[in-house]
Amino acid sequence: MTIQQNRQVDGGCEAVYAASGCVWGVEPEPLLEALTARYPVDGRRVYDAGCGEGRNAVHLARQGAHVTAVDVSARALRNAAETWPGEPRVEWRQADVLTTPPERAAYDVVLCDSVIHWLVSHAEARQLVRVLQDATRPGGAHLLCSFNDRAQDLSGHDNPPRLLLGHDRLLELYQGWEIWEVRDEDISSSHEGAWTPHRHSVTKFLARAPLAADGGTP
Repeated sequence: MTIQQNRQVDGGCEAVYAASGCVWGVEPEPLLEALTARYPVDGRRVYDAGCGEGRNAVHLARQGAHVTAVDVSARALRNAAETWPGEPRVEWRQADVLTTPPERAAYDVVLCDSVIHWLVSHAEARQLVRVLQDATRPGGAHLLCSFNDRAQDLSGHDNPPRLLLGHDRLLELYQGWEIWEVRDEDISSSHEGAWTPHRHSVTKFLARAPLAADGGTP
């Protein structure tokens, strides 16, 4: 999420993180089960963009992955360190992914869970995805989850998500990649800052990067 003086780069979540020690809970994104079934992560490098309080990062680290967990929010990372003390396979890193991009072709797996809907434009979403794709090794895997424009109840949100792309537009960000699995789900939520139960429509998918130009495996 690009650091600009004229907007909140954390999606307005810093106050929410400060009010609760673990806003989003400790259970990982369910689609991770399908990811690791297709692409075991033991010994692999993972980049978790917008890791929040670390539920996905720690889940993969405990399966043997070496995880770089990045978030722009210092408070989220403080919550993560308190919720998950002593996780040697996780490196917590405060950074804006767009201004401090990850190393090129350095990661086997990249996660982008609940980041895109906090951006401000389709162009910024394309930029973020390109940065994350560039960080991925040939044949590597991505997991992406984002609210879409189908059905959103945002009435209880003081700082609602700002970018609601269509399901198909989110998939179009991965042209040229092999799409392993796609879901368009409705989820129910209740959390700090929006305690009234509400629903979101969410696009979730797994994608695989093209193999090396010579046809070899990663």
